[in-house]
Amino acid sequence: MLRFVSRRLLALIPQLLVASLVIFILTALMPGDAAIARAGGENATPELIAEYRAQLGLDDPLYLRFFHFVGNTLTGNFGVSFITGEPVIDILARRIPVTLSLVILGFILAIAIALPLGILAALNPNGWADRISLAVATTGVAIPNFWFGILLVLLFSLTLKWLPATGFVSIQDNPWQWFLHLLLPAFTLGHALSAELTRQLRASLGDHLRRDYVRTMRAAGLGEVSVVGKHALRSALGPAVTTLGLQVPVAIGAAVVIEAVFDLPGLGSQMVQAVFSRDTQVLQGVILFTVILVVLGNFLTDLAYAVINPKVRTS
Repeated sequence: MLRFVSRRLLALIPQLLVASLVIFILTALMPGDAAIARAGGENATPELIAEYRAQLGLDDPLYLRFFHFVGNTLTGNFGVSFITGEPVIDILARRIPVTLSLVILGFILAIAIALPLGILAALNPNGWADRISLAVATTGVAIPNFWFGILLVLLFSLTLKWLPATGFVSIQDNPWQWFLHLLLPAFTLGHALSAELTRQLRASLGDHLRRDYVRTMRAAGLGEVSVVGKHALRSALGPAVTTLGLQVPVAIGAAVVIEAVFDLPGLGSQMVQAVFSRDTQVLQGVILFTVILVVLGNFLTDLAYAVINPKVRTS
């Protein structure tokens, strides 16, 4: 297992380097000039614009700026905002807990929805659970996140007045209010993520329940809980875990829209602000951190798959 983990960790290094290069090139090719934005717009004097270009290092060759970007990132220095002058690491530290809270709680709700529905649907094909799982999968894929979030706000916030519609409360300040403010956006995200996971788990478990080894165990007198929970479900979890890992970038992308709907001060809203203000330093920091989240999500998926299927450790 240690050798498997070491190989996977070493594989992360070229992935992050390539990702850093792509992020840097794309942000460098963005239209607009950060120096002009920092100087106050198109009406700024050429002297002031030139001064800001020198301060921001925009006059350096592109390759030199990239080496500075990688070197500073490795030391934890993401630079400062071109617009506000605030260190990017401080902006990320303020925004990251919001997005992480939303994504983690969304995955928890997705698993809580998909796991029982997928199991019940596989055990009772064409039954009531199968119909519910089909409805969840269909609505999760068909309904846009922003529309589903607005429907939840209209029902639970404006009509029933059970939950707050917008805003965010830190978990350190008030854990209960933190949970209440995140419940609707997390359920919006979890509903979308559970669609593919439910379908995958239903199909995979249903396939294993029809195999010979399951019929043999049932004929030998093993209980249904042991047959399904200990053997068939364990074998069927592999594709489901892979699907869950592939949902990490989907979740982060959906978080941008959901944060806008529920007015959450997370990485998504910060990314939008950075794009419109041409704040490339902040934009690079936000995108790089989201890439790190995706890479770590894939790494954890590999670990989970190795725990479920020991054969993977030797591959």
